[in-house]
Amino acid sequence: MATNFLFIRLIACLILSLTFCVRAQSNSNLLSKPSWPKMTAKQRYEKLNSTTSAYRKEALQLVIDEANRVAQELNLPENLPITERNIIQAFISPPQMVKVGLGNITTSNYTYYVTVGDKFSYLEKHFSDVMNKDYAELRTQYLWPMSRIDTNAAFQSATQWLAAASMDVQAINRDCNVHVEAFTPEGKNGAHFVPLYRVYWTEKTGKSFAPAASVEFLEPTKSLRQLRVNKTEYILRPSLQITNIYLPSPTNTFRGGMLIKPQ
Repeated sequence: MATNFLFIRLIACLILSLTFCVRAQSNSNLLSKPSWPKMTAKQRYEKLNSTTSAYRKEALQLVIDEANRVAQELNLPENLPITERNIIQAFISPPQMVKVGLGNITTSNYTYYVTVGDKFSYLEKHFSDVMNKDYAELRTQYLWPMSRIDTNAAFQSATQWLAAASMDVQAINRDCNVHVEAFTPEGKNGAHFVPLYRVYWTEKTGKSFAPAASVEFLEPTKSLRQLRVNKTEYILRPSLQITNIYLPSPTNTFRGGMLIKPQ
């Protein structure tokens, strides 16, 4: 079970990465067919990935502002307000790749993603060390007898976090089957578990491989480690909108800077 828990966690991260890649490729294909017939592959790539400093600045501020709202709503252990000075990296999608989502920022504690429908949709705890080390430390600190496992309380906590983040809990519960897992480092039939719960919802139709929503948290400290909602109709938050259209030109094009690491 310990291996399964880690495997599911890694698969979730892989799905998120593949989502970005597939959507980006989809946009690349759309832009490369009829509109730029005389461009080389390199030219198409540069045009797709070009933006302006003004666009990047406005988009980055929108994501930072949304991260501040989320951190307050979820009562996260952040040094507020989050500003450009205290984020350690950020990704802003060029306007030509808007279907990938607006972007994300990372603090020393969390990564905030504005992706699905240009809405806040993912939250991931930022690990300064490798994840396996973190799981090993949790096993050392919290190894409880199986008699203490409480899936009902875990479900309630997960839905409270989703509701606090303005996710449509009622619709998620209506359309999906809920699953509750705890980290069992001794295996499925072990005598102990770590109160690291993962609650996730899968669509009853079975059409999607990825969970429609998921929450992972450490119960003793009430520490949220992950929150994800993969369908825009379950996200009640407004989409973030760029107020101006910034078109790249030879004098204002910004390339190779979608990954921002403020000093």
